[in-house]
Amino acid sequence: MDTTEMRRLFEAHREAETARDIDGILRTFVEDCFLETKALGLRSRGRDAVRAAYQQQYFTAFPDLTPEDEGITFGDGVIAVWGTLRGTSRGEWLGVPPGGGAFEVPFANVVPFQDGLMAGEAIYFDLATLCEQAGIPLDRIRAAAAARRAGTAAATE
Repeated sequence: MDTTEMRRLFEAHREAETARDIDGILRTFVEDCFLETKALGLRSRGRDAVRAAYQQQYFTAFPDLTPEDEGITFGDGVIAVWGTLRGTSRGEWLGVPPGGGAFEVPFANVVPFQDGLMAGEAIYFDLATLCEQAGIPLDRIRAAAAARRAGTAAATE
């Protein structure tokens, strides 16, 4: 894909995220897509798992979650986007009750492309700062992510 096509598809992806249109988000991904939240060590694979991750890890926990893209760069079949991620802890996140606080943290996304669509998305942000600002206990989020990773590993063995 050329950079114009990659940018167009990523912008459609962002528009779907803003609209909380999970079907629209999934249309930007290949069938065997992934969503990897590096700060939590969590990787969801396949459309059903990615759908659940968007619903449970992002839109329920932070209903006003908004990435403000500040820069983008292109590589061979990949883009990297960075900016500021803002939101408010209003719902359960990985089973941990909301803290009610607002947060503003730097983020970066790395998006590889495959077969004319996004192969997936790896998301980087400072978990400790997000939790501190949002009023969420960092140790409980880390423990919940570790339990989820252990459950995922057990399910695939």
